[in-house]
Amino acid sequence: MATVVVEGAGCRECRLCIEICPTKVFDQSAAGQVQVARGADCIGCSSCQYICPSRCIKVSDVAVQRPFFRIEENASLVRRLLQKEPVLSCLTEADLNEALRDVAVRLLALADSVTETMGRGQRAVGRKAGSLAALHLPEMYEGVGVQEVLDRMRRRFVGAFDFEATIDGSDVTMVFPHCAMHAVVEGAGGKVGDHVLCQLFHEYWAGLVGAFTHKNFAVQMLATGSSCTMQLTPRGG
Repeated sequence: MATVVVEGAGCRECRLCIEICPTKVFDQSAAGQVQVARGADCIGCSSCQYICPSRCIKVSDVAVQRPFFRIEENASLVRRLLQKEPVLSCLTEADLNEALRDVAVRLLALADSVTETMGRGQRAVGRKAGSLAALHLPEMYEGVGVQEVLDRMRRRFVGAFDFEATIDGSDVTMVFPHCAMHAVVEGAGGKVGDHVLCQLFHEYWAGLVGAFTHKNFAVQMLATGSSCTMQLTPRGG
């Protein structure tokens, strides 16, 4: 049975968990704090955990299913069975350029929204986004060792984020000669490396690599500009 816990000290009394919960597990006390009132009714969907802006809700004792269809080897198998090419292979360069322009507008709007609502807490948002995105890249978890995980990541992201990775002990250094954020940030008149989008994506990468390697990394940017260099160092190690 799923178990849900609210860390009361972090609750902002925003009621988002109460509104999103499909089985009405939560109540709000007279003092305003959210409480678990009907824990036995929790179905383990984790919607409350994902939506909580304070990250003070924890859902445990649930089995997280990996999305089989997102694994490249399985996608290839499905392609052979259906005898149909995936949509991605049918896209033209014009389609991709239009998509890039659309994504750029959305990313800049996202950066503005995060800054407006989270202030200096945007780094935590980026890291959590990376951790959540990792759930949709299950083939990375099949890598044996950090280097193979990084190689798999490069193959997955090479179209938007090409990088070279080196490992020195427990530290991971990633050099990005090509990063999609460069064009977005420069197009908005921002400075690569300092823009909030860059900060979000630095933490996003730390969240991704940390999820795949089961480590909590601190981020240090060694260089920014036309080519960016990021160093990830395990915290406490």
